[in-house]
Amino acid sequence: MTGEGGAGRTAKSAGLLDGAIAAGVALLGLASGLGPARGGPHPAAAIAVLCAMGLVLFARRRFPGTVLAATAALVATLVALRAPVEGSFVAVLIASYSAAVYGGSGFVRVLVVAAPAVLLGLGVPQQFGAARWTDAHLPVRSLLAAAGACLVGLVIRNQLAARTEHAAALAERAELIAAQQDERASRAAMAERLRIARELHDIVAHHLSVVVIQAQGAQRVAGTDLARAKDAMADVERTGRTALEEMRRLLGLLRTGEPGEAADGGEAADGTGTAAPDAAFVPPLGLADVDGLAQRMRGAGLPVTIVRRGPPRAVPEDVGLTVYRIVQESLTNVLKHAGPASATVELTVTAEPGGTELGVTVTDDGRGASAALDAIPGAGRGTVGMRERVAALGGRLTAGPRPGGGYRVHATIPLGGSPS
Repeated sequence: MTGEGGAGRTAKSAGLLDGAIAAGVALLGLASGLGPARGGPHPAAAIAVLCAMGLVLFARRRFPGTVLAATAALVATLVALRAPVEGSFVAVLIASYSAAVYGGSGFVRVLVVAAPAVLLGLGVPQQFGAARWTDAHLPVRSLLAAAGACLVGLVIRNQLAARTEHAAALAERAELIAAQQDERASRAAMAERLRIARELHDIVAHHLSVVVIQAQGAQRVAGTDLARAKDAMADVERTGRTALEEMRRLLGLLRTGEPGEAADGGEAADGTGTAAPDAAFVPPLGLADVDGLAQRMRGAGLPVTIVRRGPPRAVPEDVGLTVYRIVQESLTNVLKHAGPASATVELTVTAEPGGTELGVTVTDDGRGASAALDAIPGAGRGTVGMRERVAALGGRLTAGPRPGGGYRVHATIPLGGSPS
């Protein structure tokens, strides 16, 4: 609506300008016919022609070719009336210029040929004094003025066209940049949604699986061994608290810049109800948390062995979090699908020709190939999430049953540089 209103105001302004020009040129023609330069046997008719020559300019934008033809006919009328044509110069200039600027492409092609021909055909003989016949029978000065005005209009038209094309190219480029920015923002939003979905899956699926298994164990022994049932329920509580802490950790990443929350409902560890000074910063999970994860899995009934090989190496936070989530997802799958089993987690740092790699291998001695029936393969969201995490770091991941029984998940993540 704003663009339409602006176009309407522009058209109205152009109409007012054309009306003013037409009235001004008509008055100028009237003054010329009444002034000292008047002459000819029909002065009243000449004055009417000069006024009409100004009035027709009102339509110069909408009908430039018609206005130019009408102006030429009126000039011819002045010649036929044997009246001076000097009063028509302004009208001729404006009509010729307008025809070159606003005329259609076919009409402009005619002007491109006609204007130089008139200039050369009449102007050159004039310079050499060899145009007596033309001077006697044609309004040479008016024709030369018209040709010159046409050439000026053609030059300006070309410049306006080039400027319009440049502005259109800039607008198209701006639209393209805006579309690319929207696409990048959309991809970034999608990547962030996928990252959040992976985190939620890893947190919720793992901890709820452990809680369910521990609760089932507590139910089975509640009638025969109350102490073991209490221990199992204590493990359920600890697992639930761990899940809450990880959820708060994730929410802290999503709410960057907002005040942090303490580990338990905003209260400090001492129970004073005041958040600790460093509560706003909770470091992400990483390699150092793998041992604690293994301990919790042992408490859920899955024996887990941690093996580290290679020189100690500090890793970026995103690599550490990816390793932790791989181990967490793999051990959760073992706990849910492998049956009675034990698991081994190997973390290996190796120096390769292209840099240093961190290898993560999780194996178990459970049901192996039959576990594929329980959605462990790559079609499962957990394995897909692991592959996405590793691929984002430039690594690779494989998962499948072991030939000798059990299941194996293996990932390699490039670290770059050399061990330190």
